[in-house]
Parts: sequence; structure tokens; C-alpha cells
Amino acid sequence: MTTHEITQDVVLDALTQAVTGRVLPGNAAEARLSGMNVAVEHRPDYVVHATSAADVQATVRVAKTFGLPVAVFSTGHGFARGIDGGIALTTAGLTGVEVDEPARTARVAAGSRWRDVLDAVTPLGLAAVTGSSPDVGVVGFLLGGGMSPLAREVGFGSNYLLAADVVTGDGDLLHVDADHHPEVLRALRGGKWGLGIITSVTIRLLPLATITGGSFFAVGDDAATMFRAYADWVATAPADITTSVALLRLPPLEFLPEPLRGQYVANVRVASTRPLAEVAEAIAPLRDAAPVILDSIGEMPYAAIGAVHQDPTDPMPVLDGSTLLHTFEPQTAEALLAVAGPQSTAPLMMAEIRHLGGALGDGAHGPDSVTGRDAAFSLFVIGVPVPELFETAVPAAIRGLLEAVQPWSLGRTQANLAGAVSEAAMIDLWSPADQAHLATVRRDLDPDGRFLMPA
Repeated sequence: MTTHEITQDVVLDALTQAVTGRVLPGNAAEARLSGMNVAVEHRPDYVVHATSAADVQATVRVAKTFGLPVAVFSTGHGFARGIDGGIALTTAGLTGVEVDEPARTARVAAGSRWRDVLDAVTPLGLAAVTGSSPDVGVVGFLLGGGMSPLAREVGFGSNYLLAADVVTGDGDLLHVDADHHPEVLRALRGGKWGLGIITSVTIRLLPLATITGGSFFAVGDDAATMFRAYADWVATAPADITTSVALLRLPPLEFLPEPLRGQYVANVRVASTRPLAEVAEAIAPLRDAAPVILDSIGEMPYAAIGAVHQDPTDPMPVLDGSTLLHTFEPQTAEALLAVAGPQSTAPLMMAEIRHLGGALGDGAHGPDSVTGRDAAFSLFVIGVPVPELFETAVPAAIRGLLEAVQPWSLGRTQANLAGAVSEAAMIDLWSPADQAHLATVRRDLDPDGRFLMPA
């Protein structure tokens, strides 16, 4: 038996004795870590399925003893690049949502998804600031800022983070809130990575039961017309209506509605707390710009907010890119259409423009570390899901699209949209002041640099 085998056996034994959850060697068939992006393959040495905060603490202490790095997994959305070696710690087993109805708060365990939170708070007439997909994990969304379909009205999701329980690199458990370790709370509100391991969060809820929302489509050349109209309309869009538009090349698959199968489309998404009649009047110029199909704009339960963007829920190969924009004007739209319009053959599945600003630019909710408050728009692009092209045509097409909007770009992106960038590039997303603050907090929480960046 080699030294490596002895070491692995010793570590496995130590982990097995220390935690109540399941412990597996990383090469075991049942240890495979699957996530939303099936193009990412992970090769940890060990996999620990934590069932409690105590399991997380124990795992970190074993990692410290043996000098091993730790990568944290929950829903599988967070890692854009595979990890190699160390301990993969899954927190999916830490579930549960405890609602304090009078206080309008919820304590959410780290393995929960936004769907779990919506299920718990909706019967009480309350709402949580979720992302466009209720299938995304709560913690990762909050740590990166988090943009809702209602973002221009409600601001970043991290604004609603009130407290967290955090395991440090030494295996200690800290309770963090405005009165206890406030410097850590500031970092957690948008600092994204290297800030310990979160085992639960407490969030503020909104008294909101229904919204006006949905989307509509234009097809083919009409999609380009709609995209151009959006660039004109959005310049004077109301601050309390949040919209986005996505150029999509849809596959000819049966799960799609027949009018959309195999089509190039523009999908305009709309969400607001304003009454339907007011929203309909505001977006009328968009609806009238080109023939519209599958128009679902209407009053909906807040719990159905995922229907606004209709994000995919099935795992698929993903390669993406993004940038923040200081403006989106007719010239920007033309630059994008030249690269990703209906006549383009670029291997791109989606190019999405989100209207930011409004409450996203308001830092009145307390100190935070959110990136992108000064942006007016974001551009997010996804390549076709063909892994064979992920080293050649797809990244070239993504680069080409980002280069096309360079005159309007801020030269950086939002933390939750950063994708598989280097640690140095990730750090550069923040201002120098926030970089300094985050570096101090990361060093205090994790002096050995044990926790891996989720990219």
C-alpha cells in the first residue's frame, strides 16, 4: 500500500468518524457531483454529504488537520469550472425554512432552493426576493448580490440578508448580523466567495402576494425589429417596471410550444408590482412594434415568478459570458444584431439584455459588497450546448459578442454572472475599497485559504 493510499484511508476514516452524514472517496461511482452544467466535471478526493452545521464544522476541522482544501456544493449552480482534489462538501442535506410571520423574516438552511422558500412564505401572503429561477440555491444567490425579475423595484437580493451562520476555516461557528461581526455581514452581502461556509441565512420578506408579469415573443426578422424597439423604449421605461429581452435560437424540440420550435425569437420579459392596466399601457409601444406571439403578460401569484423568464431547469452543457453596460441604445442593439441577429450563424443560444438601475443603484439598505450597482444594463450570453465546440467556436463567438459591445461596456460583470474566470479576474469585479475589505474578512475567516473560489 502506497503512502497516498494510507493517507486516503486515514482521511476517510477521520471524516467518517467525525460526521454523521455520508462520506465517500471521490472516485466512487456514487460520489459523482452533478449540477446544472453537465460540461463541468469534478474530481475531489473525498465527498462529504453534511446533514447539519456540526457536520460542516467537523469536516472543516478534518480538512485543517490534513491540510486539504474544501469546495462547497449545494444545488450545483455555483461551480463554472471543475475542482481537482480536496474535499467536496455538499450542504444539500441542510434543508428547512422557518418563517417568523410577525417579523416578516425567514431562517433558511443552506441546502434550500428559492422554491422551498416560496412554498413556505406564500401561504402567509409574504414573498422572498428570488432570482429568475426558483430552482437556484438561496445562499449562492445572496452571496453574489442576486437580481430578481423585480430588480428595479426591490433592489439586490443581498439587501434582504439580515443574518447568517458561518463556519470559519478553523471550524468555528459564527452567528453574523448587524450587531455581531458586522464587517462579515457587509462582506456576505455581495462578496460571493471565500467567506467561510454558510449553514443558514435569515432574510427579510416582503408583504406581496401578486405581481404583474410574463413575457411575449417575436419570431425571425420580427425578433430583430422587436429588439430594436426595445432599445428605443427602454430609454424612458418607468423605474418600477423591470424588463429584459433575450435573443434566442430555440431547438426543434417537442417540449417547446409549436410556434417557437426551431425558431429565432426575441423574448421580452416584464415584471412589476403595478396593476396590469398600468403595465399594459407602459409596454404598449413594445407590443405594437412587431407581431407578437404567446403573450402571457397578466396578473400572477408571486410564487409563479419563475414563469417570467422561464429559465431551463434540466441540466445541460453551458459555456457563457457577460458584461455590464453603461447604456443600451439603438447603436448597441445594431452591434449585437450584427453578431447574433437572425441571419447570424454564430453558435450562440442566447444573448440577453437586462435593464438594471432603479433600486439596484440604491445602497440605502446598509453596508454591502455588491458589484454592479453603477450599471444600467447587463449582457449575458450563452453558447450552444455542444461541448465539442467549447474549446473553439463557442468561446470565439462569445468573445466576438462581448467585443461588439465594448464601446458601451463597463469592462466588468456582476459577481453571479462571472462564470469561469480566474481568481484575479474575480477579485477585479469589486472596487479597490471593497477588495481591501473583502481581503481582510477572507483572511480573518479563512487564514489558510482553505475554501475554494466557486468558479
